[in-house]
Amino acid sequence: MLVNQDLHAGNVLRATREPWLVIDPKPLAGEREFALVPMVRGAELGHSPDAVRYRLDRLSAELGLDRERVRGWTIVHTIAWSIGGDEVFPNQVEVVRWLLGEE
Repeated sequence: MLVNQDLHAGNVLRATREPWLVIDPKPLAGEREFALVPMVRGAELGHSPDAVRYRLDRLSAELGLDRERVRGWTIVHTIAWSIGGDEVFPNQVEVVRWLLGEE
């Protein structure tokens, strides 16, 4: 399936021609569950254990996707994006901990 690996709240805009416009797509062939990763981990809609878990549960349920596969893809992808050069991004590490059940 063709998925957008950069679908997060910062890339969804209000538009006059349609109610919503998605910008900056990063197309990739993969599972539908993978496409939810940026929305689940993204801080734009709240950065807390409850906010992350809520997005995971709500998006998985509303779209009829496997919650555990979304969770797994989010953990793997977030770990990959938690390090840049010599820098570790603590917000990303927190998301992984929350999804693993650590607080």
